[in-house]
Amino acid sequence: MALFRRSLGALLLLACGSLSAAAEMPAEGAFIATTACPALQSIRKETNPGEVMTEPGARYAVLARNQKKPTHFRIDMPEADPPERWVEARCGRLEPAGAPRKDAAKPAGAGPAYVLAISWQPAFCEGSSRKRECRSQTGARFDATHFTLHGLWPQPGTNIYCGVTEAERRDATDGRWGDLPRLALSLATQRGLDEAMPGSQSFLDRYEWVKHGSCYPTREPEAYYRDSLRLLAAINASPVRDLLARNIGREVSASEIRAQFDQAFGPGAGERVRLACRDDGRRRLISELTIGLRGDPSGGTPVADLILASGPTGLGCPGGIVDPVGLQ
Repeated sequence: MALFRRSLGALLLLACGSLSAAAEMPAEGAFIATTACPALQSIRKETNPGEVMTEPGARYAVLARNQKKPTHFRIDMPEADPPERWVEARCGRLEPAGAPRKDAAKPAGAGPAYVLAISWQPAFCEGSSRKRECRSQTGARFDATHFTLHGLWPQPGTNIYCGVTEAERRDATDGRWGDLPRLALSLATQRGLDEAMPGSQSFLDRYEWVKHGSCYPTREPEAYYRDSLRLLAAINASPVRDLLARNIGREVSASEIRAQFDQAFGPGAGERVRLACRDDGRRRLISELTIGLRGDPSGGTPVADLILASGPTGLGCPGGIVDPVGLQ
């Protein structure tokens, strides 16, 4: 009887092992996210350590599928812990290995044009050390290792100060940003802005809204900054941010940065990026990236599509040092 139970147990274990193996099948290619969806560690338990979500427009390497006609793909998300996650197939599209990339470069499309300006805050602070956000900067803070939001600028560059009062325009141009009206933002957006735009400590958020955001189609600070934060988050979740973060204190070239944009958002994306630098004594520091966009940022359009629909731009600065926190 004991032998029978052991044999039965072995058969059940073998069967379970077969079922487990059948529940995961090899797959190759890239998963192109089209919507934000939970990235699960376990499909059955629906666990999601870190509450990780896919980023619309982002590309993820595909590791496996859960069945022949998959409902889920297992993808590699380097920023997650653990990095291997399951995501529903409906949340994106599979690009088979070796297939021509559908997000390849294309001529500038139709729709409104924008420039997304993102800063490397330690470099900015080298020349603005007395600003509140620079005095309080530490190596543990978000802006020590991530791009920060400078602004989202409707184009052409003359498209500024839409429908604002003369007093607001005067305060903005004269640098009296603290006198500009307080913005009506949700708690979530305000918290996101406090982290991602340290210049808001010096009322940069009010200035950017009056000068540029007032020309944004929604004419609402909440939508303007919510969309701006979404765009910034896509860049910070990409290999572009990783390149700078692992090279703090060393030089990075504009061509390396553009190559990472190509990897993250499709061939040709790097041509839509311009690098700005600033001199700090004998050092040349990377201070800002400006990224061309075309389309509707508020409509959930994948960030890759917005970038690739824009026209190419000049290289700008050829490269510089990724500045660490603190005056060097």
